[in-house]
Amino acid sequence: MLEQGYQHHQEGRLRQAEELYRRVLQADPDNPDGLNLLAVVANETGRAQEAIELMEKAVRASPGNPEFSNNLGQLYKNSGQVDAAIEAYRAALNADPDFADAHNNLGYALAMTERLEDAIGHYRRVLEIDPNNVRAHYNLATTLSKQGNLPAAIEGLRTVVGIAPDHTDAYNNLGIALKELGKLDEAVACYHKALVFKPDFSGAHNNLGNAFKEQGKLDEAVASYHNALAIKPDFAEAHNNLGTALQDLGELDEAVASYHKALAIMPDYPEAHHNLGLALLLQGNLREGWAEYEWRLRSEEGTRQRPFPHPPWAGQPVDGKTVLVWGEQGVGDEVMFAGMVPDLVEAGATVILEADPRLVPLFRRSFAAIECIGKEDPPSAETRRHGIDFQAPGGNLGRWLRPDLESFPGRQSYLVAEEDRAAALKDRYRDGTDDRLIGIAWISNNKRIGKQKSMTLRELAPLAGIPGLRFIDLQYGDTAEERAQFEDETGTSIIDDENVDQMADLDAFAAQVAAMDLVISVSNTTVHIAGALGVPAWVMLNTVPLPCWVLEGDDSPWYPSVRLFRQSQAGVWADVIERIGEALADLAGRSKI
Repeated sequence: MLEQGYQHHQEGRLRQAEELYRRVLQADPDNPDGLNLLAVVANETGRAQEAIELMEKAVRASPGNPEFSNNLGQLYKNSGQVDAAIEAYRAALNADPDFADAHNNLGYALAMTERLEDAIGHYRRVLEIDPNNVRAHYNLATTLSKQGNLPAAIEGLRTVVGIAPDHTDAYNNLGIALKELGKLDEAVACYHKALVFKPDFSGAHNNLGNAFKEQGKLDEAVASYHNALAIKPDFAEAHNNLGTALQDLGELDEAVASYHKALAIMPDYPEAHHNLGLALLLQGNLREGWAEYEWRLRSEEGTRQRPFPHPPWAGQPVDGKTVLVWGEQGVGDEVMFAGMVPDLVEAGATVILEADPRLVPLFRRSFAAIECIGKEDPPSAETRRHGIDFQAPGGNLGRWLRPDLESFPGRQSYLVAEEDRAAALKDRYRDGTDDRLIGIAWISNNKRIGKQKSMTLRELAPLAGIPGLRFIDLQYGDTAEERAQFEDETGTSIIDDENVDQMADLDAFAAQVAAMDLVISVSNTTVHIAGALGVPAWVMLNTVPLPCWVLEGDDSPWYPSVRLFRQSQAGVWADVIERIGEALADLAGRSKI
């Protein structure tokens, strides 16, 4: 009966197989093979708990059988009982230390519980027993990737596709690892390979879109996301990714619609909420945008919530209250969000401002009524002390203090540079002339859109040669090679002050910016400091800039001293620089900026 049942089982006739297995157990209730096979049928027909109970009986009936213990482990794992599964796999290996499947399964379960080194040990043991075991090579590679060891993971995945050339998951994961290392062309090739073997692989289409987006091939990215969604319409991640590509193309309404589709499928999807917030802020819809922007605290790509014990500030009256405002994101963001801190003071709050330690001297000088503390991780005892009523990350202030574009107070400045230092720098840079000092910066290191925001110094060559102007290098990083090339090609030198490190000493940098008559820069930390100091600044913007600059207009609600020059065509700076040049030439003929 067992043999007949097994034959039916093998040929897919599960009902007939089950009937025979049950007849076996009627005749012999503790028959271990009958219990095992009936458990397998129960599992295959969706009766998970019954399968577990039958397999437990099989193990009790034949305690030294490694196959039964391994099968029980699989049933436990599939039902979410991972610790029980681990014990079952260990029992299988106690019975047969060379049982490759049990090592593989135990490794997988250990990886599920983040015991990665132990998992790797079991995968390596499988490969000692069976060097061409595809599953072990694949599991080992994915675990190495999870550890962050991408080179080893890539080597392992290449081994997998060498043994199994049609292993689509390996090609897909190989593409992901290569993309993480910035090897985008190779990643694209891997995704294409996966799709050759499995054209309806929605995940590979989505990942191909991500690689295309990273390459700046936005139209191809959009097409790939549409392909993923045609196969799997409820693919929330693809809807979100499609939204980011459409947003980078400037198709904001369509991007917002994609984020809403993602959220209709997965209402608590932090990345989609965060991206929706960015799009709404960029459109100037601040009220809705700020609310969605708060999801960045739960997003993998956004600010991480920090362990302050105080309740979050949610717009309550602050008169007589103490509010901790903590720094987040980059220096430019901290400077911009600090512009809202005086509003809390005016509303009667005692404010503690936690900031990047490099900003503390500048903030202490600028905000005399505010206690300013250097940021530590974990937070310092000073920021966790009793007596603080509320805490808020800087970006959360906007929801309550800048609900629309009309709510900005129009302060000309709120930061104060060291006056004597700025005056001394101005005198030194002018070197006895009446030349105007024009500070320039041309690169942004923003992780998401730094490439789109940046240009080469060489592209600023049309601004050279205007009499009465001196250019000062305000760009962070090593610019010596670019400056030398610029001077060779234009005959115009750019003053670089080796005594000012733009990012190491932000108080000195603020004094340097304050010494300028005008700052011309792409969107980076330099313009935030200039705007906060009230120094005139002309900002060169890509077609889809950061949300603080919104999508249209030539002025900024955040900084009255800032004037915006926007690209008319994505990726093309020539017309922006031409307009800057005309304005600069006009400026050179005037007595005042």
